[in-house]
Amino acid sequence: MKITSLVLLLLFFVCIASFAQHGGRNGNRHNHNKKEVRRGHRTVVVRRPVFRRSRIVVVRPRRINTIAVLPGGYITLNHRRGNYFFHNGYYYNNAPGGFAVVSAPFGVRIRVLPMGYRRVMFGAVPHFYFMGTYYKQVNEEYETVQPAVGAIVPELPDHNVEEVTIDGKTYFEYDNILYKTVVIKSGVQYEVVGKLDD
Repeated sequence: MKITSLVLLLLFFVCIASFAQHGGRNGNRHNHNKKEVRRGHRTVVVRRPVFRRSRIVVVRPRRINTIAVLPGGYITLNHRRGNYFFHNGYYYNNAPGGFAVVSAPFGVRIRVLPMGYRRVMFGAVPHFYFMGTYYKQVNEEYETVQPAVGAIVPELPDHNVEEVTIDGKTYFEYDNILYKTVVIKSGVQYEVVGKLDD
């Protein structure tokens, strides 16, 4: 009888410790920077670092490019957030006095990649990059997507980029994505480190 009681008591404490370690049933409900990915028979948790906007100190504010008239040959792209205008790899939206160069909305598709695009890898998957916009191939088209943490690109756009510091470290922010400079054999490049919270 004493042994049975001792075993039950031990099981009770093991259950309590396990519950506390995992934070209970709702312990991770506020952690929005994790995504579960199924790989074979394993489920791998992929972390997406999220940085708090309130901790940012702006070192150099963004510069917004505007034009009075859209360039000839532009394409109108319909998106749930409204119409965008596309020309030679750049996306435009209505702005006071004309049109502003903006970041691409996610999920739109184009048929031909812009001249000067670069091939970048998200793990083992090839994607295509041009001036802040990432594409993946879908059949015969190219769809705009969010970048993966760790992706490295050779340059950032010349518009809408803000230089910031967070806890004394310097980053570059474009379209809520944070980059840090890295030096490789070919020179200075920019690595995706995370995104800003909404």
